[in-house]
Amino acid sequence: MAQTEIKYTYIVRRKLASGKFKDYWRFRRDDTDCALPGKPGEAAFHERYGELLGREERIADQANDKPAPHTVNWLLDEFFASPEFEVLADSSQKDYRDTAERVRPVIGAERFDCVTKAVVVELRNQYRKQPRTAHKVKQLISRLYSWGEEQGHVAENFNPAAKVKKIKAKVKHIEVWSPEEIDLFLSKCDPVAKTIVMLALYTGQRREDLAQMDWTDYQGGIIRVRQNKTGTPLSIPCHPKLKAHLDSIKSAFGGPIVRSALGRPLNANAISAQINRAVASIDAMPHRSLHGLRYAAAGALEAVGCTVVQITDIIGHRTFQIAMQYASQRRNAEAAMALMEASA
Repeated sequence: MAQTEIKYTYIVRRKLASGKFKDYWRFRRDDTDCALPGKPGEAAFHERYGELLGREERIADQANDKPAPHTVNWLLDEFFASPEFEVLADSSQKDYRDTAERVRPVIGAERFDCVTKAVVVELRNQYRKQPRTAHKVKQLISRLYSWGEEQGHVAENFNPAAKVKKIKAKVKHIEVWSPEEIDLFLSKCDPVAKTIVMLALYTGQRREDLAQMDWTDYQGGIIRVRQNKTGTPLSIPCHPKLKAHLDSIKSAFGGPIVRSALGRPLNANAISAQINRAVASIDAMPHRSLHGLRYAAAGALEAVGCTVVQITDIIGHRTFQIAMQYASQRRNAEAAMALMEASA
């Protein structure tokens, strides 16, 4: 083996069957050691050499491209490597990482102790047309600094996002499914959509939680759920109608409850798409979303004996409040109609 003047190359000399010797050029750097075609001066040699050299230099740059200590990028990397981050739900981890990619280009290289409230407000305002995204940016920065304080990286009570207010979004009205609409849908929909709606209506869970429901979670009288968003374990009483439906479709093979017609598990997006298609295919069925069933679920949970505290634990305080507003409005409308009919 002979070294050469061309960086990261060496020559291996082999004796041929004819008795003559031939030189073979090779490239070696770190863990890479491979043959080069031909010899210097030939196009194939230089093309392959350039590819290998460029690739190895990119790898080296990436290895050395660590953020400087005390920068926002450094604090983000420390947070993402922490036990506190590891115990978060997968969806929360993804949200934080995706949001961090909006933060890094703007303040990533800045010292974290030099970031001010005004800087956070300016960064938040870049997403003012996307209030939900703007709030996620604020939330990430606030969580980052509170975690940094716990670890001793950040000075006590130094959190530039702590008093940054949430941008108020336009209220998005979600139509609640009426009992008549639920009956119409269940009488006309396909079997897959029926299972999804029955689970959503009688458990009040989000689509992510429906996708994770497994046959082992169904215990006949109850359904056990660990909410994806909060990580909270729940034991939800099983409504008789839901129990009858699940018993009729229960598979001996176990696994996820919600599956396509071909037997494949459905993720959260596929569940929403399935319901949207089913709604659109039914004559006289107004457009309704899966989320609207969560409000209707409050009444179903009440029907199986759940208390107000239990219902709010299952579907959340905000969802319960909206559900009760809808129920009150509906009762008032029915009472008014009854009075009109009585006076006719």
